[in-house]
Amino acid sequence: MTRITDIYKKKSAPVLSFEIFPPKTEDGLHALYKTLQEVNPKETGVDYISVTYGAGGGSNHKRTKEIAEYIERNCGITALHNLTGINQTPSSLKDNLEKISVAGIENIFALRGDTPTKDYVNEYYPFAKDLIKEIKKDGRFDIGAAIYPEGHVDNPMTGISVTGVKEKVISGTEFLISQLFFDNGVFYNMQEALKENYIKVPVSAGILPIISRAQVERITYMIGSSLPARLAKIVHKYENQPEALQQAGIEYALEQIHDLLDHGVDGIHLYAMNQPNVLKIMLPEINKHIQSKKLTL
Repeated sequence: MTRITDIYKKKSAPVLSFEIFPPKTEDGLHALYKTLQEVNPKETGVDYISVTYGAGGGSNHKRTKEIAEYIERNCGITALHNLTGINQTPSSLKDNLEKISVAGIENIFALRGDTPTKDYVNEYYPFAKDLIKEIKKDGRFDIGAAIYPEGHVDNPMTGISVTGVKEKVISGTEFLISQLFFDNGVFYNMQEALKENYIKVPVSAGILPIISRAQVERITYMIGSSLPARLAKIVHKYENQPEALQQAGIEYALEQIHDLLDHGVDGIHLYAMNQPNVLKIMLPEINKHIQSKKLTL
């Protein structure tokens, strides 16, 4: 078991992580485990794997602990267990934290979660900061939280909410992972805002490789991320050529990552979407760039 804050403190190169979600079927679960078995940390440089929690309070979150425990025990990689405040009560949270700890997991990514209805409010943990504060009191976990370079989709304001980030850090957040973005300038502006406000916790840049037009439309609607003209043209050009679009989307994401690495980012977090081919293509390229930077220093 490894605390993620220790990884950020001790690793000289940028921290490398990716995100997966619990499949709905047993076949999907077996396929995911097969993919995870192939992610050798010594070869890929992966430091931790984030496992999402059921959106909108869905029941599929029950597999989050199972998969996170599998990663810890069988893959030689640290697991980051996502946990949301949706439908959470003090009693259920206490029970969840106990089960997560018994499973040997020491790292939690705390989120409000996607609300099942527009007027839904959890009276106990209405915001991520409230959930973070309660987990911090428990004392057994490193806590990560989300940061939104372009602002949260539910907030009419565009751009990062420095106040919201400060509240999360004060509540106990020890590292941050950004929501996905397609324009690195957005991330650099966010970094500058954090620096100006003396917020010094490490931040990993969240990158999503585009693999289909439907994915773009769904993600931009759900999250509110802006789509640069160049990427929009790529999607339009290859929308009826799935393989070509996937290749172009991965190349665009790698360009983003190489630029972020050149600018000294704390970490890279891939939204891998349970796509083994994405990991097989991108992880070696990322590590190649990291190694080339080391050689030139």
